[in-house]
Amino acid sequence: MADTSQKRNAPWPLRLAIVFLSLLLTLFFIWLLSFLLNDIGDMPGPDYNAIQKHHVPQEKLDESSDLATQLDGVEKRIKRQQEIQGTLQQSMRNAETALTKIADLQRLSIEGGGKPSEVDRQAMENARSRFYTAQDEYESANETITTLNDERHQLKQSIASIDAELRQFKNKSQAEYNDARRSHDLKIASLKLAFVVPLLLLAAWLVKKKRGSIYQPFNWAALVATFWMVWLVMWDHFPRDFFKYVAILAAIGILGAFLTWAIRSSARPRKATLLKRHREAYQNHRCPACDFPILRGAFQQAVWTKRGPKLHGEAPSQTESSRYTCPSCGEALFDQCGDCGEVTQTLLPYCSACGRES
Repeated sequence: MADTSQKRNAPWPLRLAIVFLSLLLTLFFIWLLSFLLNDIGDMPGPDYNAIQKHHVPQEKLDESSDLATQLDGVEKRIKRQQEIQGTLQQSMRNAETALTKIADLQRLSIEGGGKPSEVDRQAMENARSRFYTAQDEYESANETITTLNDERHQLKQSIASIDAELRQFKNKSQAEYNDARRSHDLKIASLKLAFVVPLLLLAAWLVKKKRGSIYQPFNWAALVATFWMVWLVMWDHFPRDFFKYVAILAAIGILGAFLTWAIRSSARPRKATLLKRHREAYQNHRCPACDFPILRGAFQQAVWTKRGPKLHGEAPSQTESSRYTCPSCGEALFDQCGDCGEVTQTLLPYCSACGRES
């Protein structure tokens, strides 16, 4: 009776659908793992403000803030005095223009034989008074700006001194924060790896243990997804100089595993692989053990070339023997079936006549 448990090749549309669904399942596994790892990565880290408060004296911060407020007030007062100077300059220009015009009128009046009127003299006096007043106020604004500039210079020096002290405190705070941040990142990476590496090992164990199972695509999808997430975690959290060594070691490990598998498959092939080789050898009329031509029946007098046997004339009429052994390696290739007595291939699992399992 035939073994119905032997895996049959599915039609290619179904195989294509299985491959597509396996890739889709892998993407969903990666998506799920990324959500879980992101939740682990959302754990609160070190608080820079708390570390800064521990190292930076509050009175220094208050003093720096007060000095900055005073400097801002001085800057505004200087700007206001400069605006006043602009207004006074315009007033002086207007008074100077009025003085020039009045002087011209008086000159014309004197040249005509007259003398300046009382109104002209009063206008001249008013213009001169406005000019001198604006000039005095402009000079006063200059003195105020000079005083404010001195005050601004002193404030800037005080701020620079305070900033130098604060910079030292903040450097200590930043150094402690960087150390705490590195420790936190290492903790997050360890938790992520502690979560995903066991899943990777479990998936690898299932792929190896359930070899030949019809549900193997599930195991491969889990293996690829977990391997990808382990790679991403290491890429995100480990230094690049360290990561290159990990990547090289991982590549060596993967290539070594495939090379070991290839060597073992060549030296000790699996039952399905061995059966496939035997089938192909019998179909090509070659010994499955040493590839020597099977000189039996119609092929006993054939000429063997690279393209296969070439028959010359008619096949021999003598009856084939019940047993045939390869003359090159001594492997028994044909023998009588124990049930029906018909001649069948000894290296294939079933009798070609009755179907009995050998």
